[in-house]
Amino acid sequence: MLKSVSFAVALTLALAGGAAARTTTPGDEASPQQSSSQTPATAGTASQGTTQPQTTRASDTMSTEVQTRPATTTFMGDTGLWYVPTGEVLPRKKWSISAYRVNFDDNQGFTDVSNWPLTFGYGLGDHAEIFGSLVLVNRIDRDIRPLFLSSLPQVGGVVPQNPLARDTWSGNNLGDLWVGAKWNLMSQWQQRPAAFALRGMIKLPTGDTDSGASTGKTDFELDAILSKEVNQRVEFSGYGGFLFRGNPDEVDTTNSFKWGVGAGFPSRKALRLTAELEGEAYTKSSLQTKTLFLATDGSFLPNGFASDVTSPVNLDLGLTWQHPKGFFAGAGWTWRLNMDTRDEFLSQYTNGAGDKMDVVARVGYHPGVRIYVAPPPPPPPPPPPPPPPHDLSVKANCDPCTVEIGKTSTLSAAATDSTGCSVTYNWTAPAGTFTNPRGQQTPWTAPNQEGPVPVTVTVTCPTDSKTASDTVNIQVVRPVVKEFVFEDVHFDFDRYSLRPEATRALDEAVRTLQANPDLRIEIEGHTCNIGTAEYNLALGERRATAVREYLASRGINADRLRTVSYGEERPKYDNAREETRRLNRRAALLVRIQR
Repeated sequence: MLKSVSFAVALTLALAGGAAARTTTPGDEASPQQSSSQTPATAGTASQGTTQPQTTRASDTMSTEVQTRPATTTFMGDTGLWYVPTGEVLPRKKWSISAYRVNFDDNQGFTDVSNWPLTFGYGLGDHAEIFGSLVLVNRIDRDIRPLFLSSLPQVGGVVPQNPLARDTWSGNNLGDLWVGAKWNLMSQWQQRPAAFALRGMIKLPTGDTDSGASTGKTDFELDAILSKEVNQRVEFSGYGGFLFRGNPDEVDTTNSFKWGVGAGFPSRKALRLTAELEGEAYTKSSLQTKTLFLATDGSFLPNGFASDVTSPVNLDLGLTWQHPKGFFAGAGWTWRLNMDTRDEFLSQYTNGAGDKMDVVARVGYHPGVRIYVAPPPPPPPPPPPPPPPHDLSVKANCDPCTVEIGKTSTLSAAATDSTGCSVTYNWTAPAGTFTNPRGQQTPWTAPNQEGPVPVTVTVTCPTDSKTASDTVNIQVVRPVVKEFVFEDVHFDFDRYSLRPEATRALDEAVRTLQANPDLRIEIEGHTCNIGTAEYNLALGERRATAVREYLASRGINADRLRTVSYGEERPKYDNAREETRRLNRRAALLVRIQR
C-alpha cells in the first residue's frame, strides 16, 4: 500500500513540477500562474502570503492574455474545494493533477473505507473541462465480529457504497476510474453575478470486485453547480445531482441524490481554510441480498436479507497551502454526522467515537481559474497641431493711487491681444474689496489698514486659456482722527430720567453725529458712592440707556451708540462732600471717529 501511495504522490509532484518549469515558446502558452507584467513589488507581496492574479495566454493563436486566481481540484479531479465542486473550470488548454487520501465511514459493519485517488483535469476552450479520478488504492476495514449479523440489520449488513465487501480487512486494491466533463454556462470572469455549471460523470468498473473495492458495474452521475467569489475574499459553492448505481448480481444497490455546500477563505491567499457539508439522500431505505452472501469468517446473510441504510451527512474541514505557481498541499478532517457508534449496538465495544471521523490529505497542482480583466483603454488621439503664436498683454491703472482707509479708487485695465480674443478680467488683491472684480473697470474700497496694497488684474483668453497680468500699488493712508467731548448729563439722586436742561447737551451731540455719519459714540453711566456697588452699576447702566434712547429718538442709528456702566468705580469729583458728590451722578458722552 505504501508503495502505491508513494508512487501516486511522486507522479503528481513530477507532473506538476514539469508544468511549472515549462518555458514559453513563440506560439505556445504562457507558464501557469506566471504574469508577464509582474513587478518585484508584486512578487514580494506574493511571498508574504497573498497569491497574486496570474497571467496566461488564452490560446496558441490569440494574443489576448487572461489572469487567474488560486483554485484547487476536488477528489474527483474537477475544479472545486475538497468534496464540493465549483462552477468554474480550468482555462483553455490548462491542466491539473492531484493525489488524495479520502475517507468514508458507514454504520454497516462499522466500516472504514479509505481511497487514494490520482486525479487529472484539462481545460477545453473557455467553458469546459474534462477530468478523471482513478483510485490507485482502496482499503476497506470492517470492524464488526462476526462480519455479518442477520440479527442486526442496522449494522450487520452490507455497506451501500461497497456492497461486495465481505472481509475484515481488504488490503490494498485497485479501485474504480471516474471520468467526466463539466460545462460552465456562466462565469464571474464574464462579469456574471456567479458561476454555474453542469457536471456529468461515469464510473468505469476497473476496481477489484473480490475485495469489494468495486461492484463491477457502471455508475452515472449528473450534477448542477452554483458558486460565487465574494469581494475577492470568500468563495461559496453548492451543488446537487443524482447518482445512478449499477446493480451487481449478489445484492441490490441504491441510487441517491448527491448534494453539498461549502466555502473557502480567504480565496486569494496562499493559506486557505475550507468548510464543507455534503452527503447523499438514498432512494432506498434498505438493500436486499439476491443470494446467500458469505463472508470470509463463515458468517453469512441469507437470500433476501434487508440491510438498513442511512443516508450519509459529512462535515469536512480542511487547510490548504498553495504556491503562487499552483502547487498545493493540504490536510483535513472529516466527520460522519449521522452515524451511530458501535457501543450503541454491541456490548463488547466500549468506545466507538472514532468510527465517525478520520483524517484526509492532498497534494497537487492547479493553474487557477480565470478572473475578469478590464479591456485596455483606447489609444489616445493624436496631438492637435500647434496653435499660432499668441501674444497677450494688459496694463493696469488706478485713479487715485493714494486713498484713505475705507475710501475708493477706480481701477481700469487695457488689454492687447494678437488674435482678437475677447478676454475676461479678474481683479485680485490681498486686502480691500472690489465692486466688480470681473469687469474691465471696477471701484476698489481700501481696507482698514494703512500701507501699500498690490492690486493685480489678470486677463484670460477663453479659446486657449492664455493669461497675462499686471499689478499696480495703491497707497492706503489713515485720515486724521477727530475727538469730541461733550458736556456731562447730570441726574437727580437715585434717578435715571433726563432733566430738561440735559437735552441741550444731547441736541448738540445729535447735530454732531448727523454731520459726521462715520462717528460712533460711547455713553458712560456713573453714580455717586451711596448704595451698593451692584445697585450703582445697574443704575449707571440705566442712565446710559436713557441717553442712548434719547439720541435714537432723534434719528441716530442704535448701532452707532454703545453704552457702558462704571457705577461708582470712576468718580470724577470728590464723594466726601455732597456739593461735589452730586456731580458724580452723571452720564458722559465720548465720541470718536471709527473706521
